[in-house]
Amino acid sequence: MKYNVMMASDANYLPYVEITLKSLLMYNENLSVFILHTGDISESWQNDLQLYFAKRYSTLQLVHIDKSELDSFSANNYITSATYLRFYIDCLLHYSDISYWIYLNCDIVINGNITLPFEYLDFSRHTIAAVLDPYITRIGHPYKDKDYFNAGVLYFNMDKYQLGISSFSKELITLHTQLKESLIYGDQDILNYYFEDQWIPLDKRYNFQLDHMISFDSLDTSPNIFHFTGPHKPLDNIFSENVCVNAVISLFRLYASISWQDIYSLPLGTIRANWINQER
Repeated sequence: MKYNVMMASDANYLPYVEITLKSLLMYNENLSVFILHTGDISESWQNDLQLYFAKRYSTLQLVHIDKSELDSFSANNYITSATYLRFYIDCLLHYSDISYWIYLNCDIVINGNITLPFEYLDFSRHTIAAVLDPYITRIGHPYKDKDYFNAGVLYFNMDKYQLGISSFSKELITLHTQLKESLIYGDQDILNYYFEDQWIPLDKRYNFQLDHMISFDSLDTSPNIFHFTGPHKPLDNIFSENVCVNAVISLFRLYASISWQDIYSLPLGTIRANWINQER
């Protein structure tokens, strides 16, 4: 089966997109990868990478969304309007007959197989699976009495949307119009409103966030997805005294320094951050 992966970005974030894609291909194959953008990412960039994707029996496809579609969305110093491109997953459904989709933020590095949850998740009642957001849980939010998920990694079964029973994009856009004055975390709040009590909790290994790293104690196995949440990113001039956080920063920077030719030539799983029994 060829699983679908969706990302959303603008040209400014391409260095992080490439880190995510390089690490994705280090551990996964048989993927159809789609990147939603508003026209500032060139097709030549996509074409240059096709050879490396083919090595992993995968494909890469840029999908253009008109920039005017994002005019009504709220942006701030932390959340750009491009973040809302994930609402337009409907535009991708005709590219694949497979209903399983994974959404990945751009501030992510992959450290294992990301398709394994589809082998055991029960999507018979719910459309989406996600990991709880430990930061929101810690600082409080209007949702603090309810479970609140982090939207940086989302596992979808899009069956009902492919059948035309519902329009994901239209419903989210309508909800944003109704709630935009009360939003704190923009698109993530919208997704939590929309899927309230209708989502499957996923093991934190599949979205191991900055707060997980800071409070890290022990895991039975290494995380499969590291997500560097927050306004400061690993390619910035930052350093952490926390051993776990610094290890993830180093992993991001390692992938930034590795060429696509290296990714092409290395066997699956060559690069791995071992998180088992890591001392803080």
